[in-house]
Amino acid sequence: MSQIWVPLHDIPAEGREFSFSDPGLWTEPWKEFGLQYEMIDPLSASLYVSPQKEGYLISGTLTGKVSVPCDRCAEPAVVEVDSQFQEFESTTGTIDEDEGDEAEDEKSDLLRLTGQGWELDAAGLLWEQFQLAVPVKPLCRPDCKGLCPVCGADLNTAPCDCEHDQGDPRLAVLRGLKISSS
Repeated sequence: MSQIWVPLHDIPAEGREFSFSDPGLWTEPWKEFGLQYEMIDPLSASLYVSPQKEGYLISGTLTGKVSVPCDRCAEPAVVEVDSQFQEFESTTGTIDEDEGDEAEDEKSDLLRLTGQGWELDAAGLLWEQFQLAVPVKPLCRPDCKGLCPVCGADLNTAPCDCEHDQGDPRLAVLRGLKISSS
């Protein structure tokens, strides 16, 4: 994945804003992981980073439109990404006293310490937020019926001749109960 490390050592106490609109930030992970996303409106993001006592408070927005395969019929589903987020990244770790060892349980995966000071993995943060903003099971339209699990026919265009509910194991159990009771 493309990496964007933002230096945080010179951020003033009131904070600083960063904006990102590089298409490679989004398309490279899609290619790398074999995801079938396509940009419709360019995705853009902005981060506002403000230093805190033991870390950084990061607020941001992520906007744009992408096309993803529908969860039911695999046709393109247009998803509008409009996400606001806020996250605290700690620059200190804590000792987990229950474990009895020196494991750090609050260490940030998005910050790294260099010779100059702290840096933020902006690409990693934005990719996480993008994954949270896109629905897990996107639909091409709210009433999408999907494909028949038996014959694969598109149920949105016309009903198929087979009993497509046979693919649902809950209905098979109910059908079995109905037959055994009669």
